Amino acid sequence: MNLRRISGPIGGLLGITLPLWIAVPIVSYVAEIILVFLIMVATIEGRAWIPLAGAGAGLILGGLPGVMPLPMGFLLPLWLKAVVPALILGLLMRSGWHAGRSFVAASLMTAALIGVVYFQAATLLNNEIDLMTRSLDGVVTTALSSQGYGAETISELIDKVQITAELIKRLLPGILVMSGLTQLFVGFLLLERYCTRADRYFPGFGPFIYWKIPDRVLYLLGIVLTARLTLEGTRVAADNLLFVLAFCYAVGGLALIEHLLRRLQLPIMIKIVFYLGLFLMQVPGLILTSAAGLFDSYFDFRRVRAHTLG
Repeated sequence: MNLRRISGPIGGLLGITLPLWIAVPIVSYVAEIILVFLIMVATIEGRAWIPLAGAGAGLILGGLPGVMPLPMGFLLPLWLKAVVPALILGLLMRSGWHAGRSFVAASLMTAALIGVVYFQAATLLNNEIDLMTRSLDGVVTTALSSQGYGAETISELIDKVQITAELIKRLLPGILVMSGLTQLFVGFLLLERYCTRADRYFPGFGPFIYWKIPDRVLYLLGIVLTARLTLEGTRVAADNLLFVLAFCYAVGGLALIEHLLRRLQLPIMIKIVFYLGLFLMQVPGLILTSAAGLFDSYFDFRRVRAHTLG
């Protein structure tokens, strides 16, 4: 089956049915990634109007009363981050831009769109988080009370839930940006796979073990840290930027770790146990991998510059 011919119709079908599956957590995220990929392919092949027409019809359909279980304030950000960056990336690549530069431009557009939409719908999003938190508090209280836990234990757990909810609200812009960038990134990797299988030249990111955050990003990190420590009014924005940068450096750190594990030629089971332990560490694991990526960005432990230029 020729993906060049069916990418437009399938993308249009996903776009039209967007309001029907957008409220299903895992299904919606996977479907959005597929939609991003299909829009990229259709745009590069000159058939962007088909998935765009379907996505536009889906947006209109979602605005009709009784169609979508979530308010339009939720549908519009999801629609924008799935459609617009993928369209921009496809248009840039079709016009002759390098794939990597096209991805960077689309990533910046993703962050900008999510930022604008968030500040327009921040109150709505925070109210929904508060509603879910109160509902969770009730469920936790009922469940623990029925199991004989004391009021002090229940109160401590409720306090932790409240603290987590406040942290989510504070970092929500960064969480949304990372969600959009992840979808765009996976769609980009699928596009690279598609072009490779079709014997078409695709200058992507190269082998994962050589991925590294450019050292120029350290200047941005320094500016954000300075603003975070010295300017009171910028702390929320700085926290969200640091959150996004931490995940980006974590990817570079994982690439460095994988490079070292391959050089050590460890058995696959040991590598699985290692990565599982790193994942179970959660926040300390993120800090560890981010620190590894940060130091590698400056010191270039794998000599990636020489490898790239070489």
